[in-house]
Amino acid sequence: MQRQKQTDLTHIHLWKTICFLVFGVLFCTQMVLGQSDTLVLDDQIRVVGEIKKMEKGVLEIDVPYGDEVFKIKWSSIKEIHTESRFLVSLRDMLYNGRVSSTADGRIRVYDKDTLFAEGHLKEIVYLNQIKEGFANRFSAAVELGFNVTKAQDMRQFSFRSSAGYKSDSWWLEASYNMIRSSQDNTEPIQRTDGLLNYRRLLFRKWYGIATLSTLSNTEQLIDIRANTQLGAGNYLLSTNKLHWGIKAGVNNNYELFSNDPESRTSWEGFLGTELNIYGARDLDLSIIYMGYSGITEEGRYRADVTFDLKYDLPLDFFIRLGVAYNYDNRPAENASQVDYVFRTGIGWEW
Repeated sequence: MQRQKQTDLTHIHLWKTICFLVFGVLFCTQMVLGQSDTLVLDDQIRVVGEIKKMEKGVLEIDVPYGDEVFKIKWSSIKEIHTESRFLVSLRDMLYNGRVSSTADGRIRVYDKDTLFAEGHLKEIVYLNQIKEGFANRFSAAVELGFNVTKAQDMRQFSFRSSAGYKSDSWWLEASYNMIRSSQDNTEPIQRTDGLLNYRRLLFRKWYGIATLSTLSNTEQLIDIRANTQLGAGNYLLSTNKLHWGIKAGVNNNYELFSNDPESRTSWEGFLGTELNIYGARDLDLSIIYMGYSGITEEGRYRADVTFDLKYDLPLDFFIRLGVAYNYDNRPAENASQVDYVFRTGIGWEW
């Protein structure tokens, strides 16, 4: 009799455990499904999962039936319905909300009972899932390059790195790049530059800028050049195929040259522009120009230009070809007015 009671109690505990697990699984499944985002493609294929982001005309969605994040061209999407909240760029305005296609082929950005905006799907140029975790807002990339030329036994090593953090209204970016080059019968060339850039959205397409950049370059006899900038910028054109913006402001230029023990400090005005083209599949083109005109040192003009062509590989790897050009019409004594470097490398981003 006692053994029978123990057996019954064991069965009861077992059934309680099974019921708990079943309801737990059903609850978790419902939670997952309740937070699912849905896409309908041009060929009527329906994709259900968690949309991570959409930028440069490519949407990333994490689906439950695959190990990798799917990448889908934005132009091939016919309908979108999200349960997650996103930072949405629509017609040069930013909104926080959900996105859903309507019966007449338009989309609306909303949250609960509040409608923020309506428009066409192609007018959305950026989506980023709103999550509070640091990892969800952080991005980074590293790149290594090594070139060897038999002529004059030339060897060049390059390293490039970048990191960024995006909130709903501001962006913080940092980068560090280095080149070491040597060849027969010439002095080794060393070039290092760094950047810390803060941007804050002001209204519509306008944003404020605070930047600190540094440069060390043996070719131009620069031990250190530190630029501190304040200014404002505007996104002139932003689509799913290209991005073009300009910025302007004032710059404090601190310089120390290897052949002059005295440091120099001057104020400059700056004007810059950046063009990013990413309409081609897996291929990105970036061109950045920065021009500086002397305020306290009249007649001096400097320019920095960078050109990068990046090809995306599987597993977030990439190949990049880049050119950096620097011009100064009043360099240090016995230094070159012009310096430029070519670099190629393979990198990984996340």
